[in-house]
Amino acid sequence: MARLDFDFHTAPKRPKASGLALLLAGAAALAWSAHAWQAARDAEAGLDLRIAALENVRPPAAPRPVPADAAAQTARAQVASQLAWRWQPAFAALASTRNARVALVSLDASQAKSQLKLVAEARTLDDAIAWIGRLQQQPGVRRAALTQHEVRADSAERPLRFVVQVELAG
Repeated sequence: MARLDFDFHTAPKRPKASGLALLLAGAAALAWSAHAWQAARDAEAGLDLRIAALENVRPPAAPRPVPADAAAQTARAQVASQLAWRWQPAFAALASTRNARVALVSLDASQAKSQLKLVAEARTLDDAIAWIGRLQQQPGVRRAALTQHEVRADSAERPLRFVVQVELAG
């Protein structure tokens, strides 16, 4: 008995011109997006360097009259220390822990104690604890502790609202 071969559609040996054109367009789009991503990262790094440079620039000291009152000197020293405080490490720590499952509701800063009080909402307690753990691992954070949490029953989604006390590194 003779063997019958019914292969009506054989695969072409070489890709068609339209296939090659799509391949080249995809490669060009990939190269362009990689270049745009790298340019955005370079711009971010440049802005971080400019912020650091601006934080380190001190205005020239102008001669000021010496106050005779000791309380005025203490107040002046306190204001000078507040002006010299650098918040960029705290902001960098918060930016690096940004998450779609946790929403930061409010931030209350106490510069005298080098502390932040963060109020945030999460879908579950596990999401909140994971976010606090990532915050604790940041270089500008000395300690992050969950101080309060409650399920918001007044909302349809019933989010978990929690309060985190963050001690910043000197």
